[in-house]
Amino acid sequence: MRIARSEGMGWGGRIAIGICVLLVLAAVGLTIYGGSVHPRQHEIQQVLSNDSFSS
Repeated sequence: MRIARSEGMGWGGRIAIGICVLLVLAAVGLTIYGGSVHPRQHEIQQVLSNDSFSS
């Protein structure tokens, strides 16, 4: 009876490491993107009638 020796990681382990690497890269990318994007700002003007002010 021969005992099979494990030669490192199988396909399942490699796929799991690949998924973890992709998740880390996605998190880094989203962090960089989130830090560089700013919301658009536009000026708002409100017109008040003269009746609002007491003279």
